[in-house]
Amino acid sequence: MKPKFGGIFMKKENSILFLGDVVPFKPFRFKNHFKTVFNLECPITRQGKPEPGKIILRVKENHLRDIFQGNLLCLSLGNNHILDFGKKGLESTLVELEKSKTKSFGLEIPSLGKTDPLIINFNEISIAFFSAVCQSTSPVIEVQNEIHLSLLDIEKLIIKIAEVRKLVQRIVVYIHWGIEESSYPAKEDILIARKLIDAGANIIIGSHAHAPQPIEKYNNGIIAYNLGNFIMPEFKNIPTYFSEKGLPQSTYSKKLMIWNRVSWGLIIDMDSLEFKVNKYISLFKRVILIPYSPLDKYLLLKKDPIDISFTDHLNKHMKKRKSFRKIIEFLYNPHIPERIRKHL
Repeated sequence: MKPKFGGIFMKKENSILFLGDVVPFKPFRFKNHFKTVFNLECPITRQGKPEPGKIILRVKENHLRDIFQGNLLCLSLGNNHILDFGKKGLESTLVELEKSKTKSFGLEIPSLGKTDPLIINFNEISIAFFSAVCQSTSPVIEVQNEIHLSLLDIEKLIIKIAEVRKLVQRIVVYIHWGIEESSYPAKEDILIARKLIDAGANIIIGSHAHAPQPIEKYNNGIIAYNLGNFIMPEFKNIPTYFSEKGLPQSTYSKKLMIWNRVSWGLIIDMDSLEFKVNKYISLFKRVILIPYSPLDKYLLLKKDPIDISFTDHLNKHMKKRKSFRKIIEFLYNPHIPERIRKHL
């Protein structure tokens, strides 16, 4: 399958590679010649107290420099895991980003002068980077009343976009949202993304769903509803749901399905807004560029959200995903109920 957009008039010097969720748990080898932006899905820290009562993520080593080889432009910290280890965990992360000479956006930290948007001059093209986190992702919203996530508030975001519109040439909004495991965006997310484009944003990039979702050209903008997992580990018996005393109350396991392993890399000429889409998969210690396949029907948004059958179509899709996951997980770790075991 070939996508219906090819970016034949793109200029490399004006182009940025946008990626989805990154948990940099290994020094992956990644061949890339574009300045890159992505969502850092966890803190990089050995410090901090785990947030009680939720699934938490972190990496202890900073492999960003090994993976991106000086091509990091900036990254989003706007997600539901970046504050999993509190203020100390975030401070460690910011120190590591400073070592990598990487700017970030997505957190309001008045004491450090950090607020959205982050404005960067890229090859004489001024770009504003916003982040917004949907509360449905169960984020830690603030820490000690000093550090705040930029939550998804449509009306406030539209006002901010209007304020900065005359100051920059391009506006990018990273949104942490979506139905986990789904290769289709929710109807509400489609309408929100289009509304933000109509309000003056040029590019909407989604993360959090852990599956690549459609990319569309809408009016004068580009919407990538979710780019998927660029780098994500398989989770096995990870201590989680910590108590107030910092003791784990449970463990978390999640096997990666094929839709968790592949992702889109969206390359956009920030001058012309021409773009193309790469398909990646992370295997062993490499991120590999792979060809499209019939499974990549999800790259195109074929159903209009106004269509009355859209929600039914999404529900059937999720039912199939859940059934497939149950079968695969049973094959890898069969658990036979005791009442059946007695008769074997």
